[in-house]
Amino acid sequence: MSSEDIIPGITPTRMQLLDLNQRLELANKGYELLSEKLEALTGELFSAIDTYKEARKRVEIAVQKSYKELRQLELQMGDFAISKVAMSYPRLFSIESQKRNMMGISVPIFRLTKEISKDSILNYSMSETTARFDTALLTFESALKAIVDLAEIHSSLTRLAKEITDTKRRVNALNYIIIPRIRATVAWIKLTLAEQERESFVRLKKVKKKISANSMSESG
Repeated sequence: MSSEDIIPGITPTRMQLLDLNQRLELANKGYELLSEKLEALTGELFSAIDTYKEARKRVEIAVQKSYKELRQLELQMGDFAISKVAMSYPRLFSIESQKRNMMGISVPIFRLTKEISKDSILNYSMSETTARFDTALLTFESALKAIVDLAEIHSSLTRLAKEITDTKRRVNALNYIIIPRIRATVAWIKLTLAEQERESFVRLKKVKKKISANSMSESG
């Protein structure tokens, strides 16, 4: 046991020993709880990674399908006609953000909402477009929803990973620094108190021996 293992500013008294034993008990309980939390968070992370991979695959498929429809539409209508309709097309979508609690972590919920009004029901000329234009709109809408879903999962995954890092740091601090130092300090106090008791016992024996010698001298 080196002096670096001892908590600085500690006085080797029985009151201090009692306080440190209580701190050690709390530290051990905290370590157990945080270890359980870390295990649960890690399991949740692996599940979230699988969900993220599936969501990313859906986005890739949806985007590919959307651009395939767009290329077909360009062959039918031409780039200029599509751009003209697109420029006059109003903004129909918005993203609402809320929060939910996941194992003590605040994670976002993204919701894609479509703004419907009488002006947006039919905002382009039927004569200027084809049926594939409607199909392309639906495929891009599906792709947009898949992207928003992916963004929600990615954000949750990022916050979950950060929480795991923070929790792991606290677990390691308890396991490798705090608990060992408390135990080392408890052992040092016990050793110091034992030495003090031995010294007191030796002094007491010397005093008794001296008193006994003086008594014998006076009686003689």
